[in-house]
Amino acid sequence: MITLKITSTGTRCVHPTMLLFSNKNQAFRCTLVLIIHWSASVACSQSTVDYTKQIKPILKTRCYACHGGLKQEAGLRLDTGKTIRLGGDSGSVVVAAKADESLLIERVLTGDDSARMPPDGEPLTSEQVELMRRWIRQGAESPENEEPEANPRDHWSFRALQRPAVPGSRPVRSVQVSVDLPRQPIIERVGNPIDVFINGQLAAHHLMPQSHAPKQIQLRRVYLDLIGVPPTRTELNRFLHSNSDHAYEQVVDRLLNDPRYGERWGRHWMDVWRYSDWYGRRNVPDVWNSAPQVWRWRDWIVRSLNEDKGYDQMLREMLAADEIMPEDSHATVATGYLIRNWYALNPNDWMRNTVEHTGKAFLGLTFNCAHCHDHKYDPISQEDYFRLRAFFEPMYVRQDRVRGEADPGPFQDYEYSTLRKIQRLGAVRVFDKTPDAPTWFYTDGDERNRVKQRGTIRPGVPSFLSENGREVKPVNLPVRGWYPGFDPEMQAAVLADARQKLELSKSKYDQLSELLLAGAHNDPPEDANVVSARQKSLEARLASARAELASVEARIAADRAKYGERVDADSDVLTRTASELERKAKLCKFEAELMAKKYALVCAQSLSADDEKRPKQIALAQDQLAVAEQEFAQAGEDSPRDMTWTYTPISEVYPRTSTGRRRALADWIADRDNPLTARVAVNHIWMRHFHQPLVATVYDFGRNGAEPTHPKLLDWLAVELIEAGWSMKHLHRLIVTSDTYRRSSNVSVDSTWDNGISKNAPMEVDPNNRLLWRMNSGRMESEVLRDSLLHCSGILDATIGGQPLENDQAFNTYRRSLYYEVFPEDGGANQLSTLFDAPNPLECYRRTRSIVPQQALALTNSELVHQVSEEIVGAWQQQNPNSSREQLIVDLFEQILSKTPTPEEKQLCIAAINQQIEIRSFEAAGEASIPKIQTAAYQSLVRSLLNHNEFVTIR
Repeated sequence: MITLKITSTGTRCVHPTMLLFSNKNQAFRCTLVLIIHWSASVACSQSTVDYTKQIKPILKTRCYACHGGLKQEAGLRLDTGKTIRLGGDSGSVVVAAKADESLLIERVLTGDDSARMPPDGEPLTSEQVELMRRWIRQGAESPENEEPEANPRDHWSFRALQRPAVPGSRPVRSVQVSVDLPRQPIIERVGNPIDVFINGQLAAHHLMPQSHAPKQIQLRRVYLDLIGVPPTRTELNRFLHSNSDHAYEQVVDRLLNDPRYGERWGRHWMDVWRYSDWYGRRNVPDVWNSAPQVWRWRDWIVRSLNEDKGYDQMLREMLAADEIMPEDSHATVATGYLIRNWYALNPNDWMRNTVEHTGKAFLGLTFNCAHCHDHKYDPISQEDYFRLRAFFEPMYVRQDRVRGEADPGPFQDYEYSTLRKIQRLGAVRVFDKTPDAPTWFYTDGDERNRVKQRGTIRPGVPSFLSENGREVKPVNLPVRGWYPGFDPEMQAAVLADARQKLELSKSKYDQLSELLLAGAHNDPPEDANVVSARQKSLEARLASARAELASVEARIAADRAKYGERVDADSDVLTRTASELERKAKLCKFEAELMAKKYALVCAQSLSADDEKRPKQIALAQDQLAVAEQEFAQAGEDSPRDMTWTYTPISEVYPRTSTGRRRALADWIADRDNPLTARVAVNHIWMRHFHQPLVATVYDFGRNGAEPTHPKLLDWLAVELIEAGWSMKHLHRLIVTSDTYRRSSNVSVDSTWDNGISKNAPMEVDPNNRLLWRMNSGRMESEVLRDSLLHCSGILDATIGGQPLENDQAFNTYRRSLYYEVFPEDGGANQLSTLFDAPNPLECYRRTRSIVPQQALALTNSELVHQVSEEIVGAWQQQNPNSSREQLIVDLFEQILSKTPTPEEKQLCIAAINQQIEIRSFEAAGEASIPKIQTAAYQSLVRSLLNHNEFVTIR
């Protein structure tokens, strides 16, 4: 006997029938099956279709984007049964009881792709079409009181940001969790609004929150959160034995002022802002993307965070420092945020990435969805996409010299217009190169499909977020903004180069003079013609260096007069002097080249007549001499009467004005009236403290994104961030000092209050901890893991900033992981980072996390972990020559796991050490000494602790 499942067209029906099958009555069985199939189909076709549960979800998923509250193409709205029956510009789309005559069914079934609905994605399934057919046949009925889709502009994240009132709080006693902690009220003080909001939600769901975690767990948690490495044994014991009521808060303040805070949180924001070192064809190497100097942006991020620069100001500088602070070379490197998107092979790709990730990172909006068509969920039109692009259209990349470094070379050698060879010198920044650069509207996401009749698109923001946006006003740049050669640091560097060249020329000339004095006693004496030619060449080189220094000094003096720094100087006189001295320096340079070629010819002529190379070298020297003579003669023909009194600038000169477009955009995004910016920033910060965000879709706060789990708390924190001057340190301190943050991450909580009233068991009501009745635990990121390994062994290099290190150096150098290269190609992260989920430089708004066996193997067998275990044990033995194994275990637990071992853990560790000693002694068979075997056993214990869940997990 079986249960036969019979499927009718488009609907799955189950007909429980018991059939006896036999070989003798096959025809009867087939007839019976057909009868059953027919009766089931009739029964299914006659069942009533539930519009609310079966039809509306299909329409919402596939049709509302074009025919809902956001827009109504062809005048048709499908978000209520009433508007469906009303129809659109083409008339009625449903004919009650006549599905085959209904335009709605015709359009979803047509084979014409240009007419099929929905136009994007796969067609509706046969099951969905059949449901709609049956609904129409049954009269296309819907509830009378059905509400239409909400106005898209009234979405929660698009509403003006206002600070919600903090609910009234009352003391709530928590359950005892840890034997070493007294029972504490959850809300003993009203001081931290985070706890008031969270506990209000818990109380509404009758949930019991966890108590504070043990002190050592709190300390390790906040260390790893704020500076990315665990506390030392000294720091741990100082905290555990402190009698101060404010010991934890004092630790928080100290960590927020620790330079390592900027490195830890710098890596978080580098994820969000898509930091990437240059890439393209690394094996060539050709720079196709980003720039070799983009690391200066990374250092700017770290420095800005340590200075507690406001989030709004950081945003402004990344988008428009060249317009806001054009003279500050320490700020303009922040535009590395834009240069990171630079792509040599297609400028449109640069624009596309910039638009997409500016929208996602700062506004939490997927503008990229409107690249090819109007946004399907948010009120962002395709024109809005190009209006946002227009803010960036004029920009380009420039590379300036940095004091203390050599000159990168002539500008044309490193211009960002073609594929570039790697050039690490200098600093890169953006500037508006072509203020009249057009932004064309194009279709289908293909820049070749320009709609030129629409004209060039002007910059602007979506109207649903701002009626007028910010007015775009051109920016008149100060001299040092468009002429880097006027910067005192640049002038000092150019002068230093000229003086160094003069010193070198003088040194070589003096050396020759000394040789000539000693040459009278040489046997045999040097050829007189060669000596004379060499002397004349060095004299000309020395004269050229002197003339070049004089020219540089004169040009700088003329610049200072011309641009108002020396108001008492005669600009015309200084300009003429600079012009004359530059001409003289040019002549001296060509003369020096001429004398050098003459010297080369004399040297070739002095070769032995038997030398086979002599004819070729003489011919080559004669050709080069002829060129030098021609250049020298041409330079000498230039007469001051035939030229205007001008001189060459100290550096490349850029446009004197900037469009002001990016400044206007940055001011609009960072304005406190923008409803999105602060909410998005708070969500990122919260996620990295609690291992889950308040809004799950961290880069999509639009209508297709997730609703916030605690909307009032999110808005309260967003306003708090703004009113605290956008201080992220203020927000960090507020979060990590809250009871919510300090709770235990254990999952077991009694469901009974002290007074015996039964409460809900949290794991039953909220297994995913969305309401935060406990702290979430999270795995260390790859950078924190490696840094903590090195930190525990005492070999972590604390040097801050500088050029990125190659990834193959990650196992024999000990800088923080932040300073090793990261890029989206093979080899873009070291092996340990890759294994432990390194950031994806293409898009990493939220890290992925995996648990695979290879991770445990790496923490047991890798060379780095073996080295770390040797360092830890070696240092301990040197400092504790006479200590017991019990003391070793206590010290290792405190050093590696930031906790004191329990008696059971001590026994297990002693047993493990003894077992290791026994095994190694047997394997060595007398070949190794007992101390060496014991040391190896200790190292094995260290590796076990480094592999412990409490090491790799932030609890």
